[in-house]
Amino acid sequence: MIVSISIVIILVLAVLFIGYSTLWVKFSHIQLGDPASKNVTVVQISDLHGQTHFINGSLSKMVNHVNPDLVMITGDLASTKEQLDKVLKEIRQIKCVHLFFVPGNHERYGLVQSRFQLNSDQDYEAILRSIQDAHINVLSNREYPVYIGDKKLLIYGFDNSLYGKERLTMRVEDLQSFDVIIMLAHSPSIIETSLQQHIPFDLLLVGHTHGGQIRLFGHTIGAYKNYHVGLKRIDKRKHFYINRGLGNSRLLPIRFACSPEIAVFKIGL
Repeated sequence: MIVSISIVIILVLAVLFIGYSTLWVKFSHIQLGDPASKNVTVVQISDLHGQTHFINGSLSKMVNHVNPDLVMITGDLASTKEQLDKVLKEIRQIKCVHLFFVPGNHERYGLVQSRFQLNSDQDYEAILRSIQDAHINVLSNREYPVYIGDKKLLIYGFDNSLYGKERLTMRVEDLQSFDVIIMLAHSPSIIETSLQQHIPFDLLLVGHTHGGQIRLFGHTIGAYKNYHVGLKRIDKRKHFYINRGLGNSRLLPIRFACSPEIAVFKIGL
C-alpha cells in the first residue's frame, strides 16, 4: 500500500514538473559590454509554433514588461495558417518600434493532412507578406541599420530556413563601420558559415533546437545534443546565443527540465 502511494506521488510530481517545464517561461538576462554605459535592451523570442500564452502570462505582456528597444524573432512562428494569424495578432500587441524576423523551416513547410510539405514559392511569399503587414521587418539575407543616440547598430538577418539559402550581401569592410552588429538566423548551422567567412558580429542569435526539449543533468537528450544551450563566447567581441524557444515540436509536445525561454540582452553602447 505504502509503495503504491509513493508511486502515485512520484507520478503526480513528474506530471507537475513536466507541465511547469513546458508552460512556465524563463527569462534569461545577459549583460554584454560595460553595464555602466548606456544600454540597449534586446529581446529574442524564437520557435513559437503557435504558442502565445503561458502560465506566467501572454507573450506580449511578458515582452512589454521588459520594455525592449529591439525585438528579434528567429523563425518558426507557426505550423498552420490559423496558428500564424493568432501569433501575429499577439505580436502586434508588443510595444516596440523595432521588430525583426528571420524565416525558419516552418515558414518554408506547411502542414497538409497531418504531414509537412514544402510550401510553394507563392505560399512562402504570402507568409512573409503577412508577417511584414504586422509591422515586423523581415530580414532574408539583408541588413537594417538602427541609430540609437550617436551609435550605429546593424541588424542583419540570414535566411537559413533551408540549408544553403544564407547569404551575406554586405562587404565585411562595411560591417566594420558599425558600433554594434547583431545577426539573426534560425538554425545554429550559421555559426560555421560566419566563422569560415570571418564575418564580424557582436551577437549572433539563433533558435531551432528548442534546447532539445528534454534535458537530464544539464545535458540535452536527442538530436541536438552536440549544440550548446544559451550563450557561448567565441572571442572577446563575438557572442553566439542558442535560444530554447517558446513552443514545442509536433512530435514532442512536452518539455522536461528545459523551460520555454525569452532571452533579454543588455548591450552596452
